Amino acid sequence: MRAHPQRLAWMTILGGLLIFCLLCVSTVVAARWFVFDSPTELSVRLHVGRGTVGLAPPDDPNTEQAIRAPSSVARGSRMTTDNETQGYLSFADPYSGETIAIAFLRSNTQISLVSANRPRFSLSDNAYTIRLGGLNGRLEVWVNSSIERPIQIEVDSPFGLARISEGGSYLVESTPGALSLNARTGSATLISPANQTQHVAAGNKATIPAGSGEIRVGEGPIDLLPNSLFGESEDWPKQWGCAFFPSPDDPNGPPGQFPIETVDGRRAYHLYRLQPDAGPGETGCQQSFGGNGLNIISYDSVRLRVMLRVDYQEISACGEQGSECAVMLRMAYEDRDGNDFLWVHGFYAEITPNVGRATCDTCLEPHEQINKQAWYVYESPNLLIDLPQDRRPAVIEELRFTASGHKVDVFIGEVSLIAERNTPVGG
Repeated sequence: MRAHPQRLAWMTILGGLLIFCLLCVSTVVAARWFVFDSPTELSVRLHVGRGTVGLAPPDDPNTEQAIRAPSSVARGSRMTTDNETQGYLSFADPYSGETIAIAFLRSNTQISLVSANRPRFSLSDNAYTIRLGGLNGRLEVWVNSSIERPIQIEVDSPFGLARISEGGSYLVESTPGALSLNARTGSATLISPANQTQHVAAGNKATIPAGSGEIRVGEGPIDLLPNSLFGESEDWPKQWGCAFFPSPDDPNGPPGQFPIETVDGRRAYHLYRLQPDAGPGETGCQQSFGGNGLNIISYDSVRLRVMLRVDYQEISACGEQGSECAVMLRMAYEDRDGNDFLWVHGFYAEITPNVGRATCDTCLEPHEQINKQAWYVYESPNLLIDLPQDRRPAVIEELRFTASGHKVDVFIGEVSLIAERNTPVGG
């Protein structure tokens, strides 16, 4: 090198230029990744609709905490419900606070939060990504249709993967016998362990049986009620008629209110009556089915499904007669012989020992206590099989949901009548 100083000089210059170019390129690549691709975590919270939900943190997976109040959920956490509990995960944009999706853990369900991210900067067009793993049980996923950013939600189980990429309502169920995906509204994709994919359109259900890589597709359960989700694109839901129903004991009491509001990203009826001197009375909505009613005897299963939330109630339990729950469901119907019946079921959040009743004289089952200020999904028994034989409906005449119990503040997010036929699943 001493004999060729010019060569050494050129090598030094070229080496420095190469390093400079590499630094420039890496800086640009790193800056572009940071601005357009680097993620930040979504706000994930666990809410408990009934009882307590088990939460195992990632740093101590063998220790499960009993959660009742809303709690933040860290990546890697595991949630578990038993036969008497129900909860849900809410996913929100940390910048805007907008609710992106909600995942309901029905009873006897276990799921883990793998990740939940969005791009760090709004300049990026990348999607919201949510990954849930180890599903065992039933998970209902609702995705906000009004969000502007793309979204991808993956729910993993031992039998395959459910992928959701658009707004809608979905039921993902993993049992020892199969993994199934039912797209109530919106469409999704079911992926087998062998990477076979199947598009699942709205109204359809796809299943991967245990021990088989085949994906079977057929018609999913049918919702017999129009506007069961209260017309997400309408100013006011049709078919539902709402009013205040005064009590004979207080005919001149202050009326209740029943506006449609957007709560947690979805439309809901807000039923409330909060005047200081409010006495007995009910505020609610009903849907009638005309002179011939709604005939349901051609189905094998019919269940009433309601999503509700109780934020406040004044009286204990459901009042002295068990007829003033914060939320009351009533179904007027005829049996096969044309006899008229009324099915009643209620929900309450507050109870003082030895004050008020948790059932009514005509109820077939006790009312349900749920947690305050959290959504709860109720699904009735099969009305065609599980009710007493002499009380089973054939024709439904009217459905009504009301808020009662003097001062009260509740939300109703869905009222559906889910029907199924036990037909073989087609390919």
